Amino acid sequence: MSGRYTVIPSPALDAQLDSALEDMARTLDSIRPRGLACVVLGGGYGRGEGGVRHTDAGDRLYNDLDLFAFSEDAGRRERHRIGEELRKIAEKWEGKLGVAVDFSPVKNLASLSGVAHTLMYQELLHGWKPVWGKADLAKRIPGLDPAELPYTEALRLLLNRGMGLIFAGEKLAAGQGGEETDFIVRNMNKAVLGCGDALLLAAGKYLWRGGDRVSAVSLFAEENGLPRNFGEAYAEAFRFKLEPCPVLPPDPEKRWTECRTFYLDTVRRVAGTKSDAELELVKAGLRKRAAGARSTRNFLRWLIRAKAIRSAGTMTDDPVLTVLCGLIERLETGGTYPPCPPKLYDLWKKFN
Repeated sequence: MSGRYTVIPSPALDAQLDSALEDMARTLDSIRPRGLACVVLGGGYGRGEGGVRHTDAGDRLYNDLDLFAFSEDAGRRERHRIGEELRKIAEKWEGKLGVAVDFSPVKNLASLSGVAHTLMYQELLHGWKPVWGKADLAKRIPGLDPAELPYTEALRLLLNRGMGLIFAGEKLAAGQGGEETDFIVRNMNKAVLGCGDALLLAAGKYLWRGGDRVSAVSLFAEENGLPRNFGEAYAEAFRFKLEPCPVLPPDPEKRWTECRTFYLDTVRRVAGTKSDAELELVKAGLRKRAAGARSTRNFLRWLIRAKAIRSAGTMTDDPVLTVLCGLIERLETGGTYPPCPPKLYDLWKKFN
């Protein structure tokens, strides 16, 4: 038996989240932001796969609350105004719940078909809970078979999880334990989960439920000659996601290095190259497999946001691919705990 928001049953956490979401709904009822159509809870808790952290004071939330806000034919300024109202609600509840409360940028319901190809919105479609207003996401977001998700979604996932690994390494390099322990351990585990998920995405074998992916990654590893510990590491990271116990391992540097090796090996497999392939061959493999995503729009996005023109062979690549190539080069050649260059961080913020 599971909880309403978690796989691990926790009546206390269910009650805590019920109370928070009901209060948010009452607040929205009282202010009724003009143009706002509905708010829903997505992410791990929306899918019923959120984490339960057991403490001496009782069960606590662990993951961020991912809330999605949708408007009805609102202009840019109106959506921004709605977002400001939602930010005030988020700030109130972050202090009470002890986790980040994130409202997505407000989107018009009519625009959702344009983001149906993304993993984020397909996962939202397959697991969400209403908070305020009337939402019928199935009418707005066309459902896709996992095999229809673009290859670049695997690259996006690798980019975000690799950046988390770099950030964890930076904190370890600075000797930051204590309050930063949770961040470090969480991002090392998320990197491992992201690797397994990226392999499934790239192979067209992704599954919507996390528990199902544990079995799928184990089978994928067996069928494709991956080390036996690949599936075991993924299963362990998934258990951490559901029931986290953020404690630094006895040798944090060794564990971080293992995660980096795990990550770079995965990138090579996603690229379709051998496990010992040189970095330039890996980049070429990624570009070849992502060739279908090339477009003039990508050229313009990079030109406008990065204020630069890429080389002739890459100028129409998806920006996510270009930033990922910079990230893996940093992880491959930067030694233990390579710091994130400001330019890489800036590009990641613009294109992730």
